[in-house]
This record gives sequence, structure tokens and C-alpha cells, in this order.
Amino acid sequence: MTTVTAVRGDITEERVDAIVNAANNGMRGGGGVDGAIHRAGGPAVLEDCIARFPDGLATGDAGWTTAGDLPARWVIHTVGPNFAAGERDRSLLESCYRRVLEVADELGARSVAFPLISAGVYGWPRADAIEAAVATIAATRTRVEEVRLVAFDDAVHRQMQAVVLRLFRPPTGAGTVGSLFDRDVAQWGLRGDPYVWRALRARFADTPLPTDWFSLRSLLTRAVEEVIGTPLTSAADAVYLPEFDPGHGMSAGAVSPAWWAQTGIPILLDRQAALADPPSPPEPPTGPEPPDA
Repeated sequence: MTTVTAVRGDITEERVDAIVNAANNGMRGGGGVDGAIHRAGGPAVLEDCIARFPDGLATGDAGWTTAGDLPARWVIHTVGPNFAAGERDRSLLESCYRRVLEVADELGARSVAFPLISAGVYGWPRADAIEAAVATIAATRTRVEEVRLVAFDDAVHRQMQAVVLRLFRPPTGAGTVGSLFDRDVAQWGLRGDPYVWRALRARFADTPLPTDWFSLRSLLTRAVEEVIGTPLTSAADAVYLPEFDPGHGMSAGAVSPAWWAQTGIPILLDRQAALADPPSPPEPPTGPEPPDA
């Protein structure tokens, strides 16, 4: 099973089997991620590009070279569509992710780090670029065990993480705070609240349950306030968080502090209480003793 995580960092420093380069058709280096990978990898990357891709590479396709001085074994190059130049066929963007994973399987790579393809100077709208990346990886059969989606800044990282957590639920251990979030609630407050729920589930996946109700309430309250950036006692009806807005209309990205204070956290506290005090087994039926055989 493939695990997918959103990572905040510099893709040229990722220690994985293969780093993905958002290349151009010419395959001779360029700006942005392309230029950074060529600089960090050294001349060996360009030399291999010239040897392997004398005629360049088609949009939506992928191919590999040595990683040179990078802390990876291979660079898998892929050419995303240039939205700003009129290349707006989403299937080409999806093809980039599929082809990279196919090349990774051919190489035997088990860990791959992707940048967000086409969302830089090529101008693909960021929210849709993230959706295309995560959904395509989720739908592609591959032997790659670990995929990292690497964001260079905090805003992109938060937005990536929200989509990743929607489609890839990290495992939670028994007796952890994260396990309290395994079952979604019947009714949310606003449309951003499910994203907060999933973010907290991931945060607490390995955190042991506190032994008392007060400690758990304090832990959950602090965590929710950290994620939404406001106290749960706030008078605000809603807090807008752009990373939880998939662009689907009314209340997208809106989180309700009141729902968390009055509904979300009490549900989680009830679940802890049920774990601490499971229902007793039913009493055996009463009545006359059966006659001896």
C-alpha cells in the first residue's frame, strides 16, 4: 500500500529513491524546480538528459536520469502542461503523475518525492493542481511504497496536507487519541470542519490517550485552537482557512469554533469515556435450574 504525505521543504534535499523534476520539453534545464534540481545534481544530470533525450520529452510523459550529486538514486523528469500558454487539458497533468509512477516501478524505486507540477510559472490553478496530483496518485496502481508531495512554502503545504488527509487516512494505533477520530460524525458544523477533524486525526495518530477526561479536553482544545488560529471561546461564527477550501462554493474553508466547543470535542470525550468504561456483558437469564439429565 502506498503512503502519501505532504512535506514542507526543499525537494533537492529529500532522501528518497527518486526525486521528480518538473521539466520542460527541451530537457536541458530551466528555472524553478527544474533549475534547482540541475544545480544541486551537477553536470551529470544534464549530460544524462542530453544522452537519453536528444529530442526532448513530450508533455505528459516522463523519463529518468541519474541524480548526480542529489541525495537520491534517480531523477524522474516529467513535463507538465503550460496552463499560461493555453495547454489546459487536465488529462496531461494527470498523465505526469501516472507516468512518473510507471517509471518508478520500472526502476524499482520504492520512495518518490514530487513537486507540485505545473503550478509554478506554468500557471495551473493551485487548488486544481493539488487535487489532480493527489487524486491521480490515489487512483494509480504502483509498487512505490512512499510518495512525498513537497511544498516549498507553508501555504502550499497546508493546502496539500488538507487534500492528502482527505484521500489517504494515516493508520491510528489502538488506545491513541487519533483512534477517537476514526469514525466521522453524523453532522458537521461547516464545510471546513471535516478537514480539521482529519488534520487532528493525523496529528494524534500515535499519541496515547490521557488517563483522565480533563487532560484530554485540554489537549483537544489546544490542538483545535492551534489549527484554526482562534480560541474556541471566540464570538466569531466562522473562521475562514484557505487551506481547507477546495473551491466548491458556499462555506468551503469555513470552520465553526462553536461546533468544536459544543459538539466536536464533547463527541470525542464521550468516545474516550466509552473506551474507559465499556458496557457490562448482559446478565444470564434467571429461572429454575434445568433438571439433571
